[in-house]
Amino acid sequence: MSRVIAKLEEDHRRMAVLLRLLDREIENFSKGQALDFFLIETVLDYMLNFPDLCHHPIEDIIREQLDHLDAGAAKATRDLCRDHEKLSAMTRRFAAAVQAVQNEQTLPREHLIKLAEEYRDFLLQHMKYEETEFFPAAQKLLSPQDWEMIEKRLGDKADKLFGREADREYRALHKVIVEWGDKQPVKN
Repeated sequence: MSRVIAKLEEDHRRMAVLLRLLDREIENFSKGQALDFFLIETVLDYMLNFPDLCHHPIEDIIREQLDHLDAGAAKATRDLCRDHEKLSAMTRRFAAAVQAVQNEQTLPREHLIKLAEEYRDFLLQHMKYEETEFFPAAQKLLSPQDWEMIEKRLGDKADKLFGREADREYRALHKVIVEWGDKQPVKN
């Protein structure tokens, strides 16, 4: 497996952990409990900014290379770009609803829960698509020379482990969020 793909899959695992924290908070909220606004806002900030700064640019480089090699891949990669835009919009909409609840604006509890579920489901579906379709296609179609070129392009912007300073900062933030979330009492 390409080191680049391994890094992208690791990113997905980290995002899935944060989705589980969101799920727990939304589950508690659905039972009538208060939201941990700091935790949710921090997770949503991560989920909005990390992909755009550190994850999607790597996928964009792979996508560009695939588009050069296979005209048929262009349609699938357009869908990938559309999904990224939709995820960004869904994250913003969910964050705005959380902010409205925090500001004590009238917002039906069910509306926030629905937004959270739609966001979670779409993100999980998107990551599954990448892991079962996009990443395998890239591994199949791209040559060792293509991967070297991709790693070189990443190296222009990243350290040797593909972890630009922003990526390292988000790794550290991820750790803090998970530790914070794990320390929160489980509410019944």
